[in-house]
Amino acid sequence: MEKAIRIECFQNLVNYRKPSSFIIKESYPLPPYSTVLGMIHTACGYPRGEFHPMKVSVQGKNAGSVSELYTRYSFSFDTKYENGRHQIRIQEAGKSYGAFKGVAHVELICCNEMILHIVPSEEDFETVYRSLQNPPVYLALGRHEDILDIRNVKIVELQEKEEAITNNDIYIPVDSDVYLGNSSTTIYTLTKEYEITKQGLRRWKADGGKVRAYYFPQNTALEDVLVDEYGDIVALA
Repeated sequence: MEKAIRIECFQNLVNYRKPSSFIIKESYPLPPYSTVLGMIHTACGYPRGEFHPMKVSVQGKNAGSVSELYTRYSFSFDTKYENGRHQIRIQEAGKSYGAFKGVAHVELICCNEMILHIVPSEEDFETVYRSLQNPPVYLALGRHEDILDIRNVKIVELQEKEEAITNNDIYIPVDSDVYLGNSSTTIYTLTKEYEITKQGLRRWKADGGKVRAYYFPQNTALEDVLVDEYGDIVALA
């Protein structure tokens, strides 16, 4: 019987930015897999650029979203400063570069209560579990300022069930064995795993770098699913 690390957590106001949003920083309703994995790697103290593969399931419920103003800065080091055009002057090596300062909108998810299931490798299992119980730093999920309130961490056993109801909104990978019936819903392309190029840059893997996932709301009936000891569906990606 497969085991997983169950994390019950909460965030008050948070943005899980969609990569395609610029003028308005739109948010996914739940964090994408890469965001969760980044938080886990930070908790474990794994070196930057060292990736430890693990399976993830993400679900939760929130109180809706709001739009908020934030200060946006944009600049390029090949743009010379022009008085009257740029709001900020940046001095470097005797040269002046111009930067713009303006106001933009960000979408914030409100009161997000989440349940995350993590299935690391057997080698990493204990490290991940202990690190989440006593993280060395304040953990964030989303933006750097989006602090994560971890309320409970527990090892649970997963079992197969012929039918179950989603207790929360949940991501279900498109290529999973879960039977969806005639259900129809939004499909997101979520980032998951990256690799480091020879130039030292991160890029999403060709295989497993991105996962297409259904976003199912609470109280959806699904068949042939994994369920934990609390009756919550676990859809691992």
